[in-house]
Amino acid sequence: MSLPNASVLEGVLVLDAATYIAAPLSAAILSEFGAQVIKIEHPRSGDPLRRFGTKGTDPGASMQWLNENRNKRSVTIDLGKPEGRDLFIALAKQADVVVENFRPGTFERWGLSWETLHAANPRLVMLRLSAFGQDGPLREQVGLARIAHAFSGVMSISGEPDRPPANPGPTSLADYVAGVYGALGLLLALLERERSGQGQFVDLALYEPMLRTMDEAFAVFDRTGFIRQRFGSQVATVAPTANYECADGRFVTIGIPDEKMFARLACAMNLPHLAQPGSQFSTNAMRVAHRTEIEGIVRTWVGSHDRDTVIRLLQNADVPCSPILDVGELARHPHVAARENFVTRPDGSGGTITMQAPVPKLSRTPGRVSTSGPALGEATDEILTRLLGLGELELADLRAKQVI
Repeated sequence: MSLPNASVLEGVLVLDAATYIAAPLSAAILSEFGAQVIKIEHPRSGDPLRRFGTKGTDPGASMQWLNENRNKRSVTIDLGKPEGRDLFIALAKQADVVVENFRPGTFERWGLSWETLHAANPRLVMLRLSAFGQDGPLREQVGLARIAHAFSGVMSISGEPDRPPANPGPTSLADYVAGVYGALGLLLALLERERSGQGQFVDLALYEPMLRTMDEAFAVFDRTGFIRQRFGSQVATVAPTANYECADGRFVTIGIPDEKMFARLACAMNLPHLAQPGSQFSTNAMRVAHRTEIEGIVRTWVGSHDRDTVIRLLQNADVPCSPILDVGELARHPHVAARENFVTRPDGSGGTITMQAPVPKLSRTPGRVSTSGPALGEATDEILTRLLGLGELELADLRAKQVI
């Protein structure tokens, strides 16, 4: 992939004072497209994400940390100390973006309220990402991805009908969706700033992007009173659509949204009569009404072939389908390789780490990953000297006071 001479967000300076995944991901996305991101961490403990997840070569830099804090420089400042607050405000005067995800009231307690930062830099844009948002009766409640999955309604419809609600996969899905929405909010605010000359803050609750993924569920409830329930891998409004086990014990997923796709599936199974007029399966409404029967037919057919055969037959018939791939299969998949969906970079400890590549792909100014997550405080002296003009004696004094 050829690299551009300039990136979309070149010249944008971001102060990332957030921890864990969601808000730091927003900053990381901006970094992939050219923004300079300074990661602000506590001098002694750093971001807790450093110790979360699988350990890397360096015990102080987990694989999760290295992945989600790509392209950033680490500066240590204790924001709870008056001198730390002053350093942060001085940096914010030069920044375009501040990102934080502390419980509402925390930044205010440190003397870093939006009003204070906006007064120091009227052009500043600020992302405030918290579990339940900056207002409302739950604003001070602690939360993380699993809590967002539960509160948004997503967990209530995840899992099998006869089992308890399930977390939607063993990944922090809400963190990643919120991270993307946070980046979107920042970009919108930066775009508006070009017109007005004024910054603004973006208020995002961790659960809200997950709430947005609940498609028509709330519209249907408002109209009919129907409360969607768990359907496993099936979809309440269409059939057949589910995950199916093949003869070799591997799995595929098939999605049939309309009559045209069902006719293709019927032909692929060598059962074209299922889609003909007069069949009890000829329309989606009829298939939903006879869900058990049609799902059983598809399940039997899939179960009589190995996975490669099922996928070949369905793809030849232009039926929406996919093998359910695990991480190992994805890492070796030729399509993923052709799309350059992974990048490998040094891990800072003599090894390397493979990470997901930037998304989306821009034709003239693509994103890039230059480095994995930085060592704690590796750029403190450099950046405080370059941006704030601090000398060796001032840095030594701040370090002696444990401010940096």
